[in-house]
Amino acid sequence: MNLARNLKTKVDAIVSGHSHSLINTDVNGYPIVQARSSGRAIDVLDIALDTTINIPVRHEVRELAVDTISPLPAIDSIVQRAVARVAPLVGRHVATIPVTLSREGTQYPLGNLIADAQRWAAKGDVAIMNNGGIRTQLRAGEATYGSLFEIQPFGNTLYSLTMTGAQLRGLLEAMLAKTDVNDHVSGLTIKFDPSKPKGSRLVSATTADGRTLDDNKTYNVIVNDFLATGGEGYDAGKRATSMRPLNIVDLDALIDYLRSLPEPISAPTEPRITPIAR
Repeated sequence: MNLARNLKTKVDAIVSGHSHSLINTDVNGYPIVQARSSGRAIDVLDIALDTTINIPVRHEVRELAVDTISPLPAIDSIVQRAVARVAPLVGRHVATIPVTLSREGTQYPLGNLIADAQRWAAKGDVAIMNNGGIRTQLRAGEATYGSLFEIQPFGNTLYSLTMTGAQLRGLLEAMLAKTDVNDHVSGLTIKFDPSKPKGSRLVSATTADGRTLDDNKTYNVIVNDFLATGGEGYDAGKRATSMRPLNIVDLDALIDYLRSLPEPISAPTEPRITPIAR
């Protein structure tokens, strides 16, 4: 909405996304639409191509009931060919998962597993994984390339951030400033006090070797490119002394890590970011 209010350039319409909501409105004369998520609706915009005709844009969001739509053979054949071509990769065995690893709450074993995979793949001291990049659960049974792709579909590249303990502490405070802490860490155990003012909530941060985070020591912190370039508002890359992209895709890190573990896979269950009891 703010985008439409501050536009300086004439546009015909705005098709928004990412919030997974239904939007069908006008702001400052600009029609704005968003068709929920997961193919449950479609945006319809009727825009006159002849700019000499002053016809207002007509717009709507139409809900879809999939079972009422007749398949189109031409499209079905394209989909079937594409599915057949990628089937050998999608169905490739990676690991055996004894129990479903859900994506519930703010701290869960699947998040720990993914953070561990990124720290392992990049040989980091610490890794931070944003929960928004974990898109679904990992079902019990055979974990294939396809099922793991559903969890991390973005193809994010891992980054190495060189940070002093003080810089890392500032990054952790930015994470803890939110109402809900929606991140997982590897190589750290964090306790915080949510009742404290933002910027002073970190109570303790202990590294994997059992030592307290040292403000004067340098750490290799692994994050994905979303976080490195400002995602979640943490300014992770700007806080670092230096940062560099690694030739490692997050999904590849997870697959390689799972293959390195003995089967069946046991995900770390301990919460690593916890509020202190009061």
